[in-house]
Amino acid sequence: MKRLLLLLSLLLIALTVTAQDDPAPTLVPPTPVPVQPTGEPDFILTESTVARLQNDGVLRVGILYNEIPFGQYSIRGELAGFDADLARLLAETWEVELEFVQVTRQNRFDLLSNGTVDLLLAAVVHDRALDASFEFSHSYRLGGQVIMVESEPDTEAGEVEIASIFNLSGLPVGYVVGTEGEITLNNWIASSGVQLQPRAYLTYDQMLAALFGGEVIGIAGRDTRLLRTATSVLDAVKILDTTLQEESFAIAMLRQDLHFRNLINRTLQYLASDADIGQPSTLEQLHTEYFPNDDFPYATLPIYNNVGDDAPVPSQFPMDVPIPQTFVATNILTSGIVRVAGAPAPESVPPEQATLATVNRNLAQQIAERWGVQVQFVDGDPIQLIASGQADLAVGITPDWDTASQVDFSQPYVQHGRRLMYPESRDWAQFSSLQATTRIIATFRDEPDAEELAEAWASSVGIFNLRFFGTDPENAVETILENNNALVVFGDTFKLLPIVRSNDALALGPTWYDRQFLTLALPQNDVDFRRLVNYTLQEMLRDGSLTTVTAPIIPDGERAPNIGIWSGSSQYLGLNLAR
Repeated sequence: MKRLLLLLSLLLIALTVTAQDDPAPTLVPPTPVPVQPTGEPDFILTESTVARLQNDGVLRVGILYNEIPFGQYSIRGELAGFDADLARLLAETWEVELEFVQVTRQNRFDLLSNGTVDLLLAAVVHDRALDASFEFSHSYRLGGQVIMVESEPDTEAGEVEIASIFNLSGLPVGYVVGTEGEITLNNWIASSGVQLQPRAYLTYDQMLAALFGGEVIGIAGRDTRLLRTATSVLDAVKILDTTLQEESFAIAMLRQDLHFRNLINRTLQYLASDADIGQPSTLEQLHTEYFPNDDFPYATLPIYNNVGDDAPVPSQFPMDVPIPQTFVATNILTSGIVRVAGAPAPESVPPEQATLATVNRNLAQQIAERWGVQVQFVDGDPIQLIASGQADLAVGITPDWDTASQVDFSQPYVQHGRRLMYPESRDWAQFSSLQATTRIIATFRDEPDAEELAEAWASSVGIFNLRFFGTDPENAVETILENNNALVVFGDTFKLLPIVRSNDALALGPTWYDRQFLTLALPQNDVDFRRLVNYTLQEMLRDGSLTTVTAPIIPDGERAPNIGIWSGSSQYLGLNLAR
């Protein structure tokens, strides 16, 4: 009976829609008309978009009007959605007027190229094929192309519960013709070797009805689009864990517009870090509103040091477009050598830094191996060596806005930060569990801000009157296990991990109380080399080697940070970056 009711409901929905996914808006309010490309040559970038923002005070944003939950033109003539609200936040932060320009999936990049819009906030997925013509901000959301199945199959009819995408081999899976779901499904079948049986449908509603009608065992598409289609029957469906293709959503702008990219990224970071400790930031709240079941993408939108407490504005950024004098990728592939800074020999650094030094050197070696070149390690100040052209890249760099005027930064490859170390026999893994009468927290003497951070987090969960005890990594074990000077140690994972790994009586709590990232420093605005580095890190994340090489400095059982894997070919500059 339950299945019959579902089928009847879906049949009624299907009968009321046309062959198009999104019916045209009604004439009340007037149907918005997409701006058409002018046919003029691509916009030639002679100065940063920052210059026009400073001069005109108007931000022109290209946005989709029919892609829920990113953008939707309501019956009241209002534009709503995540992208629309984020655009409003950017304009408000920059103190400029906002002008929405309706774009379509077919014309949006043309309108960006010819200067009709300054940026695209239009459910744009960062695809490697687009990098040849455009720049992208940090990713503000990680989604994916997925497969949806019934959560409660009809066992009486012989159907079985699908636990994994790999259980679908030989079974029919639906897709909508002409969508990314069709392309991604076929690509996944070709790359995975799992022989699904694709079946075409004209609309998502027809495809959902086919799922409950037993024509297909699963349906493929973008996660948000599938959930939107199944709104009335969410309890009866589930999305399988394995994605067909991860999708990193980002803001698109003109290629090599360095200062505009920095303005956007710094603003995103500002909006993601503008809250009190323990409270969600403006951007986190917005993300939760529109994607309530998804984690915020911290590693794809890392907070650089010195992002500042004041809002970034266009007048703080230069208006020129700096072009590199040399192109590093060409030099490296021609010479067969990559010069790497920031990676001293382990024996030349203090013992507590040796593990990190080894990891950074191993990372550089693995990157070079994928490029088919040799590593030449260079000593000296890493930022200055990159800025002066004496090194090609630097490892182990904490991204900092104070040095962003000299270098670019890659995606992160390691996350570290403050966590709690506690006796494994006690339930003290989080601040909220510290209900003991004597709430003494040990902190490392070389982390002067640790006490303030610990107090803020503790008070956010109702724990007050903390007392502190200063210690160092060499004495941390006896501090909490032998002398009972403190209940737990609050410190950076780089210091805590060696202690936990050498003492079975200690454990590491699960909560990150702050996040720091290590990146590679790169020559400024050398777009193609930055692409090469990021693609390489992504391929290492995809095949697990990034987790393997960084395992000595990341908590046991955890993976390298999910930096976002942009869809597209693993071939670049004649190199096969995949393994």
